[in-house]
Amino acid sequence: MTANNEKPETPPWAGRDRLTYGILFFLSVIISAASALLPPMTGIIAPILGVPSDDWIALIVTVFLLISGFAAIPWAYMADRTTRRKLLIISTFFWVFWFIPILLPNISYWTLFLFYSLAAIGIGATGPLALSMTIDCVPSHFRSTTIGLLGTAAGAGYGLGFIISGLLVETVGWQMPFLIIIVIGFATGFFLLLTREPPRGQHDECLIDLHQAGHVYSYKLNRQDLHRMWRRRSNIWLIVVGIIAIIPTAAFGAWAVRWLNVDHSLSIFVATIFMTLALASQIAGTAFFGRWGDRLFQKDKRGRTYLILLCCLAAGPLLLIACFYPFTVAPTSTIFDLFLNPITLIFFILVFAGTFFDAGISPLIYVSAGDINPPEIRSTALSLHLLAHVMGVALGTQLAPTFAVLFFGGIYSPALAVICIFFFIAAVTTIPIVRGIRQDITSTEKDVRSRIENTSPSKHD
Repeated sequence: MTANNEKPETPPWAGRDRLTYGILFFLSVIISAASALLPPMTGIIAPILGVPSDDWIALIVTVFLLISGFAAIPWAYMADRTTRRKLLIISTFFWVFWFIPILLPNISYWTLFLFYSLAAIGIGATGPLALSMTIDCVPSHFRSTTIGLLGTAAGAGYGLGFIISGLLVETVGWQMPFLIIIVIGFATGFFLLLTREPPRGQHDECLIDLHQAGHVYSYKLNRQDLHRMWRRRSNIWLIVVGIIAIIPTAAFGAWAVRWLNVDHSLSIFVATIFMTLALASQIAGTAFFGRWGDRLFQKDKRGRTYLILLCCLAAGPLLLIACFYPFTVAPTSTIFDLFLNPITLIFFILVFAGTFFDAGISPLIYVSAGDINPPEIRSTALSLHLLAHVMGVALGTQLAPTFAVLFFGGIYSPALAVICIFFFIAAVTTIPIVRGIRQDITSTEKDVRSRIENTSPSKHD
């Protein structure tokens, strides 16, 4: 069967695919919440576990993130050769199972370290599989928006994790947030049974004719495809940007509450609410830049990468100014006092605007990675980009408290200011992507059309 060179009519977004996407969205919320439980309660949990400083809790989070990132690669490689849906169900019950022992009474630091790390193996599957399934669920001109909404889910999940742990740790203990996530995660595993496996590439422009004729793109991943993936330079540069740009994102996301608590004397409760509201701009940012990215992509295949560059150049200065913005409030200040005070309100606006731009970076990277890689390798390619993301998160999560303790006497503002420099480095490394991504997309479409012409088509189930 041959592919038509004319742009075919985009197929509708089917109801079952919408349901699948909705459940994947909910799963992303829960996974992000599970990943965000420990940092907000660091000040309370460290003495309970008998460790001397924040660094020790940061180490658990860092190892958790690294394991989940590296675990994503074998999960994704299996997904490119079998059914993604089944693997997603298995991995969800896997991480929920290893969260349960964290509820044991008198748990030690190293026991928490062990079980949290084992749970990371299952959590690692969610990112590449959910992204790959989403790309196949939605039309190509709507991908930035839907991946952006998954980013919104991640932001909402981190906020949920902050709220659950930050608000409950002082009243009902640090293990209660884990119990809540276990119950929700277990229910999510059953919701995944309602999803369906979307046909690979069903909304790719070069494959729409094939799927409309009732056939499927049956080409399977092989080692030669892995070598071909690395020959597309945009893949390499997107990974580099994915590591660098996410370092400040992670630093601010993980240690924002601690920053306000230590540097500006806010209580953990008030700091949690204040920063959750400020970081909520990520929800608006991912949706806004996702939609804008789709519109630009329809006009120019480089459109999404232009936005990555813009987001880096805007987020860096705004958050850098917030780091040096001086204010001190009474420890008894309420959330209403902060918003009625013009000085703290300006600080809120700076953080809100900075994280708004920052929110556009990761979703646009993932969609761009999906654009330059064919269907049979997308899960594997996305796992590498997610590994880059996780490495950036791990570095940012670890660098902020380390810089604060070693160089700035435990003060977070200068530590976070230094980390803001990574935004500007990311902007520079985005330039080669802008220059080369259009050629890489064209090359991918050419490879897919060639396979269609040389492969016997298979019928839909």
